[in-house]
Amino acid sequence: MRQFPRPKVLVSRCLEFDNIRHDGHIVRSDIVRALMPLADLMPVCPEVEIGLGVPRDPLRIVRVNGEDRLIMPSTGEDLTDAMLGFTKDFLDDLGNIDGCIFKGHSPSMGIDDARVYAKASLSPVVKKSAGLFAGRVIDEYPGYPIEENDRLRNVRIRHHFLTHLYTFAAFRKAKADGSMEALIEFNRNNRFLFISYDSSIATEMSLLQGSEKEISLIFEEYGSLLGSLMRRPGSIDKKVNAARDMFFTLKDITQEEGSFFEDMLGRYADNRISEDAMIEVLRMLAFRTQGDVSYNNTFLYPYPEELKGKADETRDKEYWDK
Repeated sequence: MRQFPRPKVLVSRCLEFDNIRHDGHIVRSDIVRALMPLADLMPVCPEVEIGLGVPRDPLRIVRVNGEDRLIMPSTGEDLTDAMLGFTKDFLDDLGNIDGCIFKGHSPSMGIDDARVYAKASLSPVVKKSAGLFAGRVIDEYPGYPIEENDRLRNVRIRHHFLTHLYTFAAFRKAKADGSMEALIEFNRNNRFLFISYDSSIATEMSLLQGSEKEISLIFEEYGSLLGSLMRRPGSIDKKVNAARDMFFTLKDITQEEGSFFEDMLGRYADNRISEDAMIEVLRMLAFRTQGDVSYNNTFLYPYPEELKGKADETRDKEYWDK
């Protein structure tokens, strides 16, 4: 099977690690728990790091003279400078990561759903934005897979996040190697995955392999394009085209198999079968014609199988017992 890299993931410390939420509780997270044996998780709680206790009074982002400030309503204390100071020092020392999983709705860790209030108390929400810590992380790591725990309960969001995460981890490994050979191999293994996101950006990335620029600049430009490419998943049509392109590269395919595959793609496009069903057929055909080499194809194997959720949560439920 494919040898997956170990992603480096920044995680809210209240997710599965410690009872440090403002109410003294821990937040259970299936995705964090599943990643623990397969990734290097780096837990952080900026609110605790700036000296706040557990439990603690809740914080709010408050609009003050046109500026968003982090306020503790119970005391009126302004913690903005302390939070931003910690965040800067933390990010200066953080180094390479491949993605983040944060606690949503948090004034420090929310990605885009932290409430901003008109006043510290008894006031309406004027907008939603990123928390003070998370917002700086997003600015520092543009294009990286950064998600909130609650959103990762959704199967499609989870699949995209994990694909994004493991792709970035593999690119970090290629970049550390620093050779054109490593970049060519990375691009080859991801060829059909990238087509399934955006074929025009994928073409730009491929053309960089023939560039005469310094290799460090090529990796930098390639990484920027990779972030743009994986900002959001590709459409159904793009996935169909990628699957068809890959199918045409397989050897010893019979005419009957070709007809079956085209019919299957039509059923997938019409939402009659799932993406997983389509991929399983491609896996079987690729293994038959390519052997173990097929495991390197990230379109077929984007992340470890252990991270997939159950296909049918109610499959083993007995509906006929009375």
